[in-house]
Amino acid sequence: MILKVIDIGNSKGIRLPQALIKNYSIEKEIKVELNEDGILLKPIKNAREGWEGQFKSALAAQSDDDKSWQEPSNKFDEEEWQW
Repeated sequence: MILKVIDIGNSKGIRLPQALIKNYSIEKEIKVELNEDGILLKPIKNAREGWEGQFKSALAAQSDDDKSWQEPSNKFDEEEWQW
């Protein structure tokens, strides 16, 4: 794809077609990486994207009988802590 460089005030810029913006889920910001081959533009992903679904599937996979979280997990809990 070839895009034209346009004047934007004292700077230069490019316009990204709407199809690219939607396809790569570009919202308000992009990450720019400079390499020896050129400039790479990357969409910024939500840092916690997909966590909710992973949490729900992990929770669904657990049995109600799983009480392992109640067992002592270290030497202090096993030997030194007084219940």
